[in-house]
Amino acid sequence: MKMKNNKYVYLIGKSKKEITELLEQDFNYYPADFWFYILSKSWLGRIKVLWLYFKDEKVYEIKIKTTYGKINP
Repeated sequence: MKMKNNKYVYLIGKSKKEITELLEQDFNYYPADFWFYILSKSWLGRIKVLWLYFKDEKVYEIKIKTTYGKINP
């Protein structure tokens, strides 16, 4: 986890139920081991994405990635 993710560090250790209460379900497949949330989109097509990685139904890692086009973990 990089320091720039410290805004979301409070999500580490949270369960999927807690995440859905805090950030809503969005379009994530509940049983999946990773979820994503789109943080921002630019008119040029740049997308900033928050990735949540789960182990034993709890968040163990977070990443923020910026991409163009498709969203890939």
